Amino acid sequence: MPKPPPGFEWDEAKAAANWRKHGVSFAAVDDFDFSTALELEGSDHETEEDRTTLLGKLGRETCVLVFTRRAGRLRVISLRRAAAKERRLYIEAKGY
Repeated sequence: MPKPPPGFEWDEAKAAANWRKHGVSFAAVDDFDFSTALELEGSDHETEEDRTTLLGKLGRETCVLVFTRRAGRLRVISLRRAAAKERRLYIEAKGY
């Protein structure tokens, strides 16, 4: 598996599982467009740590990125292509 770009980290087993399930490498987070991303409210998972869910562009794809902050780094939890409903939400919010 590729090494995390500067400022990011992840669990290698989780990264491999994400690749198998979603076909998206955690290493692609380096190309995620944080500047135009939308932060989504709520979470499907109960956890003790705060997680952030962003809907944004990864190249031409609209993707969902879930991460948490640990020791000044972003720890990637999940990165996947957005579902149709999520893509519509992004388009509507951005006024495209």
